[in-house]
Amino acid sequence: MDHSIWPGSDRGAAVVFDIDGTLLRPGTFLQRVHMESMAAAIERISGVPAEFRYEGGDLFVNGHDLAGCTDAGTIDLVLRGVGMSSAESPGLRAAVVAAMCDLVTAGTEGLDCAHELLPGAADLVAELRRHGVIVGLSTGNARTVASCKMRATGLSGLADLGGFGDTEGARSDIARGAVEAVRAAAGARGQMLSGTGIVLIGDTTSDVGAARAAGVRCVGVATGASRAHELEGAGADLAVPTLEGLRVRDLVGLVNSGGAGYLDGAAPSTPRR
Repeated sequence: MDHSIWPGSDRGAAVVFDIDGTLLRPGTFLQRVHMESMAAAIERISGVPAEFRYEGGDLFVNGHDLAGCTDAGTIDLVLRGVGMSSAESPGLRAAVVAAMCDLVTAGTEGLDCAHELLPGAADLVAELRRHGVIVGLSTGNARTVASCKMRATGLSGLADLGGFGDTEGARSDIARGAVEAVRAAAGARGQMLSGTGIVLIGDTTSDVGAARAAGVRCVGVATGASRAHELEGAGADLAVPTLEGLRVRDLVGLVNSGGAGYLDGAAPSTPRR
């Protein structure tokens, strides 16, 4: 680790990313493969139709807004909508997730979708890695789905650790899983990693709430479901318009200062992207 950037050789540092709307543009081919695979898997396993539709950067299933929702939560939402009991849901959900993952794996094999990354995403991940910062995911995607998306966009390895949406419906539980994963990775390096040394980057107020519940810092990026002022109002430590221009030094300043604010003109009037 470059000590001039993140000082203290025994001090771990980690950044975990949401995927859709944060690293990936909303409504892209990869996300559509994901949703089409989920719809096909739900109908194949349970016989229940699931209609996904996009309005701008927002995604809905059977009329329900999915901002901040997880794969497990989305499947449960569809099944509950047709009266499936809570006792039936876990077994059906597991089968749907397995079928969905198989479809996404087949549908993304050999793809090169680096162009679907949001501006600044690849540069920020690369810079974090250069400075020895642990990087991972805190995403509502099932782990296999997340891995397929990262491989297709050239960010292979990012899904090696983190929190995922295979079984968890609550983003807070996913964030806690991500925290456990990066702390374990830091421990393997002989480093201590406190909550103030972990930053979660996401595009929804659900990501912000999850970070706060997990006791870590949060950067809200207004490239998906929420505007900058909504992210800041939900408690983001920092609100940015895009990942472009966000650098390790900014995250160091956030961790060290503990203050909230905007970066590079991301004022409350910043429009949704």
